[in-house]
Amino acid sequence: MARKSRRQQMKEEVTKEAEIDMTPMIDVVFLLIIFFLCIDFKILESKLPAYLPKDTGSRGGGTMEPQEKLRIRIVLDRRGEKTLRPAAKNAYYWPGHKVHFSVGATRADSLDDLKRELEELHRDPRWSVPDPKRPGRMKPMSVVIEPDAGTVYGDVAACVDAVKFVGFDDIHFGGGGGR
Repeated sequence: MARKSRRQQMKEEVTKEAEIDMTPMIDVVFLLIIFFLCIDFKILESKLPAYLPKDTGSRGGGTMEPQEKLRIRIVLDRRGEKTLRPAAKNAYYWPGHKVHFSVGATRADSLDDLKRELEELHRDPRWSVPDPKRPGRMKPMSVVIEPDAGTVYGDVAACVDAVKFVGFDDIHFGGGGGR
């Protein structure tokens, strides 16, 4: 009989240990529900904070005239043939690829011609515009590079290098019909 009572005692201890008191867990869940009901959810409503400078922008005073820009078109003469480079993985070159550059009405058939034309324009004071950051001083005109369809990255990069080499710093890219 002592043996049975010992088993019973062990069963009672095991069942006691297996019981979980759910009351504190239910209390915590209800507190969380109340917390989330009372919290004020902030909705973006398609607005993002913008910290704009107070000292610039349009004021009732003068208006700034739009500045002219020097346009350089990269025009494709011959597309060439797409050829895989033997030494490099996934790298191509285009034998027979030929472009020319149009600076305004002037045509430049090579990068050297482009540099010469840009150097002439850079020296000419008619191609300078007032510098809004430094009143009373002039700066070179902004340049817009417009690559045509079929031009490759190397053509654009070489053109940008030539423009920077001459001294034009404000470079933009236009939609010249590239793909």
